[in-house]
Amino acid sequence: MELNKDHNIKLVIGGAIGALLGAGVAWLLMQAPTELEEDEDPNPISVGEVLALTAGAATLIRRLDDLRQKI
Repeated sequence: MELNKDHNIKLVIGGAIGALLGAGVAWLLMQAPTELEEDEDPNPISVGEVLALTAGAATLIRRLDDLRQKI
């Protein structure tokens, strides 16, 4: 597949955005809750939270695909 200059620029921009988002997510995941005592455990994750996160991710992927088709 031959890529022209326009496609190469879009790939570089998309890669940079993806790298920044990935680094931001990694930083958020590395942050531990600071308000807990040493022997206290954080609240468990509920099924509703997992479903909401999955729905949000699916919506984001669908919108990104729509944007990709427009480009």
